[in-house]
Parts: sequence; structure tokens; C-alpha cells
Amino acid sequence: MVTYELEIDGRMCYVADCNDAINSGPFIFWPLDPVEDENWSEVAVLVHEMVPEIAFTIIGFKVDSWDFEMSPWTANDVFKGRKFEGGGKITLDWLVNSLMPEIEKKFNTAFILSEVWDTDKDLEVEKEEWYRTYYIAGYSLAGLFSLWTYYESCLFSGVCSASGSLWFPGVKKYVSEHELIDDTKIYLSLGDREEKSKNKVLASVGNTTRELSVYFGHAVKEGILADFKYEVEKGNHFNNPQFRLAKGIAWLLDSSISLPKL
Repeated sequence: MVTYELEIDGRMCYVADCNDAINSGPFIFWPLDPVEDENWSEVAVLVHEMVPEIAFTIIGFKVDSWDFEMSPWTANDVFKGRKFEGGGKITLDWLVNSLMPEIEKKFNTAFILSEVWDTDKDLEVEKEEWYRTYYIAGYSLAGLFSLWTYYESCLFSGVCSASGSLWFPGVKKYVSEHELIDDTKIYLSLGDREEKSKNKVLASVGNTTRELSVYFGHAVKEGILADFKYEVEKGNHFNNPQFRLAKGIAWLLDSSISLPKL
């Protein structure tokens, strides 16, 4: 595994490349909690341990203003002293129009928005061999952002929302008003103590996550989603987040594996 850092349009990114060959294995995009910056590579190590035979590349990107950059829309009456001002649209624009094209160039792969076929007509490689699968994964508010980005962009083959902030006001309404992307995968997880909160908004995370799980599971039966998994973990929101996130990413890479327990 090779790890390194790079800056793209003023934002730091962290890459863990676990590939034995060029153009092999999916890309996983991951919004990093400021606390996760220092030990971000541990998630990639955990994923590799869970699916050692699978090549992949994790691209984490720094998030400085967590509540602003990860909130898909405005919700300012949840906590005292915290404002969720809907800056997710700015983050999504940077992700799609700056980070992903730059990664495409760096790894010499074809991205769904690019015109590589027009610029490289002389190449004898079949188009299918150029394409890499794209996933997005996040924990907590980044889990909500990842699920929202999956819907908004229609660019990802799967999403992991590990202990996602699905308590966020308006989540169920948003999901009900948007179509799932055919033949994709969704992974949700939640700690078994996360809904035991005195804050009524936070406490709603359990019911919301379970309701969405029923909905996504039904979508698999209808042949819309390729696969879906809901994991209930032990503990509260802060119990081993890296391990929980790694499990979700590993499942996206290989949904047939037996996931380890905390």
C-alpha cells in the first residue's frame, strides 16, 4: 500500500493506493472529520485486512468547517451554538469538478464526465478497461453527506453511511422525493446506543435509519438496488468509528464477505 498527500484547489487530500496493477480496483472518496486527519491511513489498513485480495484506492479529503461543508441543506435549530448552513453543495461541486477529474488524470483513468475517448482515439485499449468504479463513504455527518451526494450526483456505484447523521431534519422527505440509482449498493450502520439521547432530534436517528433500511431492502427485492446492508454495532456514536467505516467500505468492495464484529 502506498500513501501520500496532495493539494487540489486549496484542499488537502490523502490517498491510500492498494493496487498491484495500473487501473485496477475502485476509488473510494471519503470526507475526513478534522479528528481523522492524523490517522486517516488506518482505515485503509483495516479495509485491506478485511478484503486482502481486492485492489482499491481510498481518497480522503480534508473538511475544515464540518457543520457547514457536510450539511446538504440548512438546519439551524438542532443544537445550541451549532449551525448547519447547507454548504454541502459547495463541497459537492468541488468533489465532482475538481477532485474527481484530477484523480482521473493522475491515475490515467476514464471518468464518467470526461472526454477521454475523443482525446485518446489512437489508444488500442478497450473502453471498459479504462473505467474504475466510484464509491463514496463517510461517518457521522459525512455519512449523511455521502448518502446525499450519491443521490445528487448519480456518479457512484455505491455509498457507505456509517453511523450517518440521519437524524438531520428532512432526510426522510428528501429520500422519498428522489429516485435510487439502478444497480448500486447502499450500506448503513448505527450503534445500538446512538438513539438513546435526551435530544429528541438526535434520538430520531434510530427510527429514521430503520425506516430507510426497510425501504432500501425493498428496493433490492424489486431489482432496483444491486444490494443493501444494515449493520447494528455495539456502543454509542463514538465507539470505534474507523472500524465501522472500514467495514462499510469493505462491504462495498465485496458484499459477499462475512464482516467482522467489534
